[in-house]
Amino acid sequence: MLEEIQVEGQKPVHIVMASYNGEAYLEEQLESLLHQSYADFTLEICDDGSTDGTLDILERYAKEDERISIHRNEKNMGYVKNFMQGIKRSQASYIMLCDQDDIWNPNKIEITLKAMKKAENETPNVPLLVFTDAMNYDSDSGEETGRFHKNSHLDIKKVDTAHIFMENKCIGCTVMINQAVLSYLSELPEQIRVHDWWLALICSHFGRIVYVDEPTLKYRQHGGNMIGGSSFSSYVKERLAGIARQREALRQTFAQGAAFYGQYGERMGESERRIAAAFAGMEQAGWFLRRKNMFCYGFTKSGWIRNVGLFFLI
Repeated sequence: MLEEIQVEGQKPVHIVMASYNGEAYLEEQLESLLHQSYADFTLEICDDGSTDGTLDILERYAKEDERISIHRNEKNMGYVKNFMQGIKRSQASYIMLCDQDDIWNPNKIEITLKAMKKAENETPNVPLLVFTDAMNYDSDSGEETGRFHKNSHLDIKKVDTAHIFMENKCIGCTVMINQAVLSYLSELPEQIRVHDWWLALICSHFGRIVYVDEPTLKYRQHGGNMIGGSSFSSYVKERLAGIARQREALRQTFAQGAAFYGQYGERMGESERRIAAAFAGMEQAGWFLRRKNMFCYGFTKSGWIRNVGLFFLI
């Protein structure tokens, strides 16, 4: 067990959960959170305008456990802004992200915090992001369907700035960041594609990303998932069937990179600035230069199948 640490009256770990019409699976998730082996945390549930029974469930749990608070958005923000605003409100030393429909393993906080403390000792005073694997979980059958990173064929070793620009490996529902990240969140551009991807970009440029090769939750798969853990074969079929969608997704990825460079370029080291500037110019670059930069800088994805597709799309 980790030693519990009190920091200026604030519990060390702050969990930010985004909720929206989640009554179907919410109670099972809340129960898994409230029975963690590490109990010194607060849970802020950021509701984005639920119209089902979500708020009734949240209010009941908040009355029963003082660690739980509810923040109701004045209007629907979407899950990316909902998470980012919840993160910005935190004053805790460590912040974890939580979906409303997963099931946390009892030792999830303990495992992740142990890795975070180790990373802080090795690289102090920098933005840090720790993420873990997850076990895909079929909501209908109740069966575990394999580890997320193995099923999706994502190369979790490649978390340098160039690779993170092109492909995010950090599953948001497994992520913990430290307080040092918050100094980079004063402005949130509209071009942010996914909250965990933006956090990964910050930590890859200005700090460090650490992977824990262990599933710490059941990653529920169902029809309402915003982002799921489908198999690699499903990923390939979807890409082949939707070329126009993939070109638009790539355009959004380039736009996110350009926004990141525009916001943080002056704070980067020389090497990182050179790579970021090249990625920021990818959308405007010509056919040959885009492909040259893809290989010269390492703007690639995981595995040759993804990269063959990327070569033709880019």
